[in-house]
Amino acid sequence: MSQQPFSLEQIRHPHEASRRTLATVTTVVTYLIGLAVIVVSPILGLILIILIVSLWFGISLWRARLLGGAVKVTEESFPEINGILNSLRQQLDYRKDIDLYVSDDVEGKAQLLSLLGHRLIIIDGGFANELKGEEYARLRFMMGSFVGALKDRHLRFTLLATLLDQLNKLKFASPLLNPYIRATIYTGDQIGYLCSGSLESSLAVLARYMVGKDMAPELSAHGILKQAALVQNEALPRYSQLLQGNPHLVNRYVNVIAFAARVRPTDYRIFESGLGSAQQELLRMLLRSSPQGRVEVASSS
Repeated sequence: MSQQPFSLEQIRHPHEASRRTLATVTTVVTYLIGLAVIVVSPILGLILIILIVSLWFGISLWRARLLGGAVKVTEESFPEINGILNSLRQQLDYRKDIDLYVSDDVEGKAQLLSLLGHRLIIIDGGFANELKGEEYARLRFMMGSFVGALKDRHLRFTLLATLLDQLNKLKFASPLLNPYIRATIYTGDQIGYLCSGSLESSLAVLARYMVGKDMAPELSAHGILKQAALVQNEALPRYSQLLQGNPHLVNRYVNVIAFAARVRPTDYRIFESGLGSAQQELLRMLLRSSPQGRVEVASSS
């Protein structure tokens, strides 16, 4: 597997540019309003500053609790995981510090936090151990998707990205920022797939996110694709995604397949060949409506 740095300009999710523009405008306007509040009303400005300082202190306190209750990944504590993190940072040419912790019973199995200059990844210990097989392809997908999302958000205009990450914690701004955050998660998944070098392993991790360790081996691709079609065609599931920063997992699953069809058609054709004819048609229907592009999908059918 090549360890050359990836060109994010070529592998970003197609919707990301337009959604970044919306997020940028929202961020700039909101901070200008905040500056005006400070100028017009020093008391309100002082309250705003106190809130920001409180948020920073809360994050710092949380990091201190992690040091006491979780294990930070280092060359001494988890040399294999630390080596994977370092190789991913090199492959992605990501030079900022990332604190990686292993803990027990992590909500969602793995979490990424980027706020006020802190970049934290927390992984459930059991989950990380389950992903060690297949020459670490699954672990590389999971960790690569997080590092890739961080790289993508901070590649340009680092200060603006930092302000955006802070602003996204405010509920009134989230609806305008969520589309961009979702796009960076899609991009992170695409990067994670390239880091893992295996479409099968990448999809297996997303399936594990959906149903857990015990049921994931029983989960068929056909079942996920049928559910993805329902999510795509019904209004309420689409609306519910607009209200959150994370895309639906079935949409992330289909997006990785569509990305593979665009950049690594051989991987896609191997995956498609494992499906029945009806399942293949369902997949092609989903990919025809994917923003990844329709020409490559049509030519592979």
